[in-house]
Amino acid sequence: MRTIDFTALEKRFQMAAGLATLTEVDEFFFKQAVNTRADLVWSRIKWPELQTLVEKTVAATTSPIAADKAVQIDNAVDIQDVFKVYNKNPLTDRSAILIDFQLINGYVVLPANSTQSSIFIMGNLVRPEYGKESGDEQNVPMFLMNYLVAGCLSDFLRGDGQTEKAMQEEQRAEEYLALEMDKAERIESQNKITFNTYPSYSFGVNILTTT
Repeated sequence: MRTIDFTALEKRFQMAAGLATLTEVDEFFFKQAVNTRADLVWSRIKWPELQTLVEKTVAATTSPIAADKAVQIDNAVDIQDVFKVYNKNPLTDRSAILIDFQLINGYVVLPANSTQSSIFIMGNLVRPEYGKESGDEQNVPMFLMNYLVAGCLSDFLRGDGQTEKAMQEEQRAEEYLALEMDKAERIESQNKITFNTYPSYSFGVNILTTT
């Protein structure tokens, strides 16, 4: 995934805002605005750059829900939202099939009669805390760059009482985001994984194909 350094992103905001320097208050505001904005759009669509595939062990649980086959994901550090669940790795195994599941109270729950001991979950990455301090993620996804700069500038102008200019920048931010969403949806369509559900040459087994 292409990224931009947080400091470089901050410089772009500074130039857009026409500020000679950024005070500590300005830097704090910018960091908070970036993370708030990123959080708003992180799960808005299935961004190709943020998608991931992780293997999880299936186990029984009794609290907060009772289930024979479940995987806790609400505290996972490697996946945030669940899109699909497979019995095998769909990127390496052509016999992989989709599995029925439910999302209940932070758990991926499989049918009680499932024989799976592990599953492969396709979803998106957990959003990190962006910033330039120790412990912060300093690499921000490039596809969010224009949206974040314009959106943060809108927030800055609104806080400064410049409502009309803030609305203009907000519209600009949404236009940037719409362009990236359109691009992401085209990529998603091109990379779509489909399944043959007819028995032709499959001996009754669903075959994974890619288009």
